[in-house]
Amino acid sequence: MYGGHIVNDWDRRLCLAYLNNIMNENLFDELELFPYVEGKGISFRVPAATTYEKYIEHIEQSLTAETPLGYGLHPNAEIGFRTNQCNTLFNTLLEL
Repeated sequence: MYGGHIVNDWDRRLCLAYLNNIMNENLFDELELFPYVEGKGISFRVPAATTYEKYIEHIEQSLTAETPLGYGLHPNAEIGFRTNQCNTLFNTLLEL
């Protein structure tokens, strides 16, 4: 595949294999979307099929602030990001 386009029969076979094996009805059956953070007190589970109001309730109660662990990063990655963010902010204020 080039740039997300199917350009020949082999690309089509590869995409169909992915779709048939990975993209199926059981894909999100209460799946843990952060499976590599077990034992760290963080969970991001797909809720079971329910009503719109229950989805909103799940979003408001279950989804906490973003964490570097959700992206597979070390917890200290946020410290570096916040430090760079503050430096950029204060440098911009100094320039003004």
